Amino acid sequence: MKALKIILWICAISCLSGFIIAALPWQAVTAWFNLIGYQPPSPEPITVFMFRLCLAICGMIGIFFVILARNPLKYGAMLQLTAYGLLFYGVCCLVGGIRYGLPVWIYAGDVIFGVIVGILLFIFRKKAMQANRG
Repeated sequence: MKALKIILWICAISCLSGFIIAALPWQAVTAWFNLIGYQPPSPEPITVFMFRLCLAICGMIGIFFVILARNPLKYGAMLQLTAYGLLFYGVCCLVGGIRYGLPVWIYAGDVIFGVIVGILLFIFRKKAMQANRG
């Protein structure tokens, strides 16, 4: 149960960081793109809006992880959905990275995180459910 909670808290903190990044000035975002060697997105209002909206949604998913992490066994079915969602996220990152010809180091962390954490959630959920019954 402890491992399950730790994984969920790691996911929560990772996703909650989206709120912080969404609040950064656009110059900080463009500096990050320059740092990794990519052309920054156009500062058109719709681009900035969508970029910040996606990060805010990521933050909202972090709140979902906080709810799960506080009492994982209360939300058994949601844990399974979350595990599938993380696996799907990892596969989408892999396909997207390959599709758009990005260097592996750009998307590898997301692929590894999504797949490994998704699998670990399945494993630890099953163990926690068995321990709860016994």
